[in-house]
Amino acid sequence: MSGPTVAVVGAGFSGLLTTLNLLRLSPDLSVQLIERRGVFGLGPAYATGNPKHLLNVRLSNMSAFPDRPHHLTDWMAEQPAWFARDDFITRGDYGRYLAHLLDDALRPDRDGQRLSLIRGEVSAIRPDDGRWKIMLDGRSSTFADAVVLAQGNLSPAAPPGLDPDLIGSQRYLSDPWSALDALPADADDILLIGTGLTMVDTAIALRRPGRRFTAASRHGLLPRSHASTPMPSPRRLYLGSPAAVFRQARQAGLKDDWRVVVDDVRHSARDLWAAWSLPERSRFLRHLRALWDNHRHRLAPGVAREVTAMLASEELQVTAARISALTSGESEVEVILHGRGDLQPRAHRFDAVINCSGPSGDIVHSTDPLLKNLLKQGLAAPAALGLGLAVDAKGRLIDGRLATHSRLFAIGPLTRSLFWEATAVPDLREDAVSIARAVVKTLQRNQEYRPPTQPDAPHPNLAEYR
Repeated sequence: MSGPTVAVVGAGFSGLLTTLNLLRLSPDLSVQLIERRGVFGLGPAYATGNPKHLLNVRLSNMSAFPDRPHHLTDWMAEQPAWFARDDFITRGDYGRYLAHLLDDALRPDRDGQRLSLIRGEVSAIRPDDGRWKIMLDGRSSTFADAVVLAQGNLSPAAPPGLDPDLIGSQRYLSDPWSALDALPADADDILLIGTGLTMVDTAIALRRPGRRFTAASRHGLLPRSHASTPMPSPRRLYLGSPAAVFRQARQAGLKDDWRVVVDDVRHSARDLWAAWSLPERSRFLRHLRALWDNHRHRLAPGVAREVTAMLASEELQVTAARISALTSGESEVEVILHGRGDLQPRAHRFDAVINCSGPSGDIVHSTDPLLKNLLKQGLAAPAALGLGLAVDAKGRLIDGRLATHSRLFAIGPLTRSLFWEATAVPDLREDAVSIARAVVKTLQRNQEYRPPTQPDAPHPNLAEYR
């Protein structure tokens, strides 16, 4: 009798590392790695070939394996050519590293006989005689004993007042990663919605003489820069409410560089998030999230220098403003912006608008066909505060009846309701090991499929969704 099969939906970093850990932990297990895009193992962030797109985490902390911290640096030392600025390698080079990990796993003398790559979009998953039936593109199907959802970031939410005529046009691009190919050639005055890392990547990639960018977000905060050299963290203990932690961090900042303090808080972030009540989490998101994000998600020093140059030359302008409407014109987009301090909103005209606001966590309004199907069947439920899926401490999905599915898991940004910090490689590589262990342990029990189990009390991460 053949061993169990696990389907991993999504072949970006989270999906790839979950797959590799599953194969490593169980020699009897087979994995189906399913990806809707053309490239396995990279994800949009690492598929870029632009040498100006650098990682925002230092090379020394980007190994794919938590128990082998030098794995990436050792691999880079063997490469004939690569590029780094201030200890930050390009995203393209990191993508080559991930592709190498996948190629190595596919070797016949390694795990190649137990790993299948399936290209297609999963449209539905449903229980079927003790297993999961996975529908692909509505035409074909496959079966698995357990499923791990690793779809990565959801698409950005549409801005308020978006003219339906703009959807699908070259004047409004909802996917910043497609902007290089889809942007009209005559677009010289461009609005970038958002002022975070995605905006910076987009502006740098599209920079050319005569082109101007306006970046707008509610707070108008740009990401801060990493220090030119690593800074040790003292590992203080932070406790209490979001306001209390903020006060403790400000006090620590009187002695240490702010980067040291933020990195120190980050080490406690998951424990703090778990200890906060739902109202406390809501207050953090409302009052402190923007400040946290622009200090936590930092730019490589070389990238920060380029942004500074663009600001000085007025190629890039950053404004704190809310968008209330985007209307299609013959060859431009009219945008109504309500700037901070303005008594009245103002109309501005741009050649094109690119949505760089970052991934949405609201699965209720997601266009992802699998998530829509899981919600419709009642197999999944949205987490509170619009932070992905409701999951338990092992990453297992919780449905709208508060039932836990023993063989349906999630990893990555879809689990932010539980972990909050669930987007960066240092966190995801640990999660990939934990999820793989939970899946293997579940399958090793060799039990028949059981209906979802009812918890004793309402789950704190479950949204009010009926």
